This record gives sequence, structure tokens and C-alpha cells, in this order.
Amino acid sequence: MSTKILCVDDDASILAAYQRNLRKQFPIDVALGGQEGLDAMANKGPYAVIVADMQMPGMNGVQFLTRAEEIAPDSVRIMLTGNADQKTAADAVNQGHVFRFLTKPCAPEELASMLSTALKQYRLVTAERELLEKTLSGSVKLLTDILSLTDPQSFGQAQALRDYMRTYVKSLNLKSSWEFELAAMLSPIGRVTIPPTVIYNAQSGLSLTGAEKDVLARVPEIGSDLLANIPRLETIARIIRYQNQHYDGSGGPMDPVAGEEIPV
Repeated sequence: MSTKILCVDDDASILAAYQRNLRKQFPIDVALGGQEGLDAMANKGPYAVIVADMQMPGMNGVQFLTRAEEIAPDSVRIMLTGNADQKTAADAVNQGHVFRFLTKPCAPEELASMLSTALKQYRLVTAERELLEKTLSGSVKLLTDILSLTDPQSFGQAQALRDYMRTYVKSLNLKSSWEFELAAMLSPIGRVTIPPTVIYNAQSGLSLTGAEKDVLARVPEIGSDLLANIPRLETIARIIRYQNQHYDGSGGPMDPVAGEEIPV
């Protein structure tokens, strides 16, 4: 887990003061301006905490921290400025999602205390994310293992659909594909609740009763309900629920969701 801190300012003397006053307590890198800050993140990161001045030429503090969040969302962001007006503070919090807002001049002791608090916040955020990722990974593995055991044919089809989805998302130049790929992989998960004889008859093209057809038609809803309470799978559950919904609202489930309201 990183404990490094990045300080960004357009004043070299201030950056030198940061290094002089804080280097014994924290591992610190400095960058002269927003672009150098972004370069440091790309070449020397990750950083646990990023401190930026507001008034910088070319790229101000809000713009820089907004970009920083896109690159490293877990990093804790702090803004320092001599211009403590309400709009500056609001922009920093709303656009840059700043953890703390400090007014210059800031005493070294105050800044050091804030950096310690920010590092604790970073540890909390990363620990929570790691726990969620492990929970998510374990839950997904359990579900896919159950699907592969109970319905190998659907499992194989889901794997192929996941690969198609990966190619499709890549063609759209989307930043993240994991939700779409996972939704494709888990799209038939509701079938694990269907009696094996019904699955066999459906896959073999044998006749089904009206009740059996109704149960199969509800597979997306059942799958969605299975996933809805797993952390970070809420969006995937919604995608799965409406996998058979047509643009005009027909298909299933029978609710008013249609058009642009249909996920994916």
C-alpha cells in the first residue's frame, strides 16, 4: 500500500519548503504545476495523498485535482490556497472531490497533521475497496461454479457472450468493461433455480407446459434478484433483469422500462 505524497504548486520555493519541513515524516515528491503533477502520477505513482495549490497557471488546482481523481480515484486530495472564497471551496469539493481545504499560509505542523489524517483516510478507503473486491470475487466465483455444475451448456454460452461483450465494449472505446462482461457472464444465473428436467427439456427442444414456460421467462428477474444484494453488483443485477427487454418496452419483465431507460 502506497504512503507517498505528491505536492503540486507553481512556486518552487514553496515546494522546497514542503520537502524541507515534511520529508522526515513522509515520503514526498513535488511537481511544479499541474502538468508536471500528472506526469509524476503517471511515472512515479501511485500516491496516497495529493496536495495541490489552487492558483496555478495553465491548469488550476480544481482542474488538476479533477484530472487526478480520474487517474487515481483512491488518492486522497487536499487543496491549499490563499483565496478562500466560497466559490473556490465549493468548486474544489464538488469538482475535485477534495478531502480537505486549507488556507495558505499553512503552518507546517497543521499541514503535517492533515497529511496524517489523509493517510488514515487512504488506508481506510483502500482497505474497504480490497475487502469489497475480495467479497465480490468470491461471490462471483461461487455463482459461476454453481452455474457450471448445474447447467454446463448455459455456462459455456455465457462465456462466449462475455467474450463478445468484451469486443463490443472495446469497439465503443468505453473506459471500463468489467460490469458489461460480468453481466454477460452471469446473464443465465437465474437458471440455477430451475428444475433440471425443465432445463433439459428446453435445451432439447421438447414441449413445455405453460407453467414451465413462465418459469423460464422469469429467469432474468430471478437472476437479478439473486445479485441485487451483493456489494457492487447492483448495476449488473439491473442489466440482467432487462436483458430481454426490447426498445419499445416489450419482452420482459412486464414493467414500463423502455427506450433509453433500458440499461446497456
